[in-house]
Amino acid sequence: MLTQEDLRHFRERLESEHDAIKSRMAERSRDSRETVREESGAGDSGDDATRLNDLEVEADEDAVDRVTLARIQRALGRIDDGTYGVSEISGKPIPKGRLEAVPYATTLVDEPLPESG
Repeated sequence: MLTQEDLRHFRERLESEHDAIKSRMAERSRDSRETVREESGAGDSGDDATRLNDLEVEADEDAVDRVTLARIQRALGRIDDGTYGVSEISGKPIPKGRLEAVPYATTLVDEPLPESG
């Protein structure tokens, strides 16, 4: 069972990770806009392919970050409603070590991840 101190600790971790991800996404967005603005002139096809690849990588990183942000928001909601640290599959307590590693975990290590929908 998690104590109130544990819950405060994990809330701070989740909020800190949330802020770091939002900052990283904003920085990527700024960098992309600056790159497009700087390189809007004629370039060779190799430069164009590199730029396209960079944009695809950034889009993939943003997609992963959006999923992580949603998981963090969900974990914060679980803290608020008293279900944080309890497996959504079995109802068993999630070990603190797992929550330290993945503070938005909703299952035990050996349980399948719930379907997202």
